[in-house]
Amino acid sequence: MEYSDTKQVVDQSLEFPVTQTTAVEEIGTVEVTSPSGDSVTVREILDPIEEDRYQTSDALYAAIVGNLDETFIGRKYYDDRGSTASGTGAEGGSRVSF
Repeated sequence: MEYSDTKQVVDQSLEFPVTQTTAVEEIGTVEVTSPSGDSVTVREILDPIEEDRYQTSDALYAAIVGNLDETFIGRKYYDDRGSTASGTGAEGGSRVSF
């Protein structure tokens, strides 16, 4: 599944509060797939975390998504705000602000 589907799986599969052990037992084999096609299990994501209990599904979801590696972030350093690189500005150097 894509990591954007993780919240739904967490909400539907567990009752909160939940221990980390229970979360891993219940959804640990679920694979999260990166945009590049690599996948990692929820168990692999949660194992390094030293958390005993998650009070809410939001807390568990944040722990999962927050510990995904950089292959899940898409294009690294991508900026869609339209800024121009230094020295490549508009002709004449004038800027227009709205």
